[in-house]
Amino acid sequence: MLDKMSARCAALSVDSGSKKYLDGACVLADADGDKTFSTFDTRDLDKSQPEMDCGTHVITGGTGKYAGITGNEPFDCVTMPNLAGAGGYTAMDIPHNTSWEIKK
Repeated sequence: MLDKMSARCAALSVDSGSKKYLDGACVLADADGDKTFSTFDTRDLDKSQPEMDCGTHVITGGTGKYAGITGNEPFDCVTMPNLAGAGGYTAMDIPHNTSWEIKK
């Protein structure tokens, strides 16, 4: 469960004065087409997991085998080398530590 899923996320980036954060939402789909939905906030840090210091996803639901899923996913942000070529594209590895349950 929750392995090798494709992710599509939309985010709002705020960088104004002392405010700097990302808020957003994601849909993850597995090979069967079943999906999970989550929101995330880089201001929401799980103090019990200091290594996951970039924010938290909140799993809000799902379809198919994930129907009724809820949970939390504190995450880290690991900057990777800039990608080659024009455009100034960057990459980031975002490891998660997921705890979840399904209630039907």
